[in-house]
Amino acid sequence: MTDLFVYGTLLRGAPQGALLAHLPRTDARVAGRLFRMPAGYPALVLLPDDHPERGFVHGELVSGVDPRLLVLLDRYEGVDEGLYVRREADVLVGLLRRPALVYEGVQPARNGGVPIPSGRWTQAVRRGRV
Repeated sequence: MTDLFVYGTLLRGAPQGALLAHLPRTDARVAGRLFRMPAGYPALVLLPDDHPERGFVHGELVSGVDPRLLVLLDRYEGVDEGLYVRREADVLVGLLRRPALVYEGVQPARNGGVPIPSGRWTQAVRRGRV
């Protein structure tokens, strides 16, 4: 079992959030930038702490994800199509850093992604910017 950071369509109450509804979730954030892709979904880019464009992407840390579920999520996220890469990152839960898996977008800025400065997908959706 592993932890997974989610920030868009897999959030609680989001279109595909039910895929992880049976697992515990905690508010969390990760260092990076969030983009709205032309097809209407989010993409995260992880950035190091000293990067000048780094901010935080807000989401949820989902605990206890079964490796078999990750295979399904890889398909959903388009890993085989080159849309996302699953990698490990330090996720902040309050002031604590925890390692977790995250789906990182592959070059979202070069593929027409528009930055979401707030780093919050749910705010962008509510404001009609998606």
